[in-house]
Amino acid sequence: MTLIVAINLNNYIFLASDQRLTFECAPSTGLPTHIYQDGYSKIQYWQYGAIVMSGDVFLMDFFYQALISSAKSNDHNLDVIYIAQVALAAYLHLFLKPKQIFGCAFFSIFTSEGMEIIHLSISDDVIKYETIEPMHAHFSLFAGSPNDPIYQQLVNCLRKDKSFENFKDFYHYHAELLKYFFKRQRSFDESITSTFDLFIQNKKNGKGFTQIIDN
Repeated sequence: MTLIVAINLNNYIFLASDQRLTFECAPSTGLPTHIYQDGYSKIQYWQYGAIVMSGDVFLMDFFYQALISSAKSNDHNLDVIYIAQVALAAYLHLFLKPKQIFGCAFFSIFTSEGMEIIHLSISDDVIKYETIEPMHAHFSLFAGSPNDPIYQQLVNCLRKDKSFENFKDFYHYHAELLKYFFKRQRSFDESITSTFDLFIQNKKNGKGFTQIIDN
């Protein structure tokens, strides 16, 4: 499963996601499940920064390919809903009538307002997206309760870059905050990898990088 945290830190975008985990079970042996973590990053780069997705793999791959294609031909003028509709139509053409459709994506994008971070959700009857507001965080996870106070606590601990003397202190503070959150979630969800990836992007100049966090 996937654990994603998307944060708008005023002048910076933070995208954090666990890595790929696979399970192998041998039939009729009674042997324990083999678990593999291959270091594959779920965070992918695209024209305006990075994107991370969860849900139906085929659906979200269709969306990613449609997003890349649209970005090449419509610079700074992307219709996110239309792109999602194209992805959904391609998915339904392939799978006809799937029992359940769900996918979500978090990605940085350039708009008339500047650099933003988008949260997109796709289901069989609804496609919607929203811009994550400054000093807000959105989460995508498999296990846990929406009523758990940990999500609000994490948001309450967010700090603007101006609160620190330098970028290094700003980065380490939020990296440690995310390490604690990922470790806590992993305490009751073993599908979350111990290592996660953290993408950080400067909203003023669009430059960013990804750091592997060993937790």
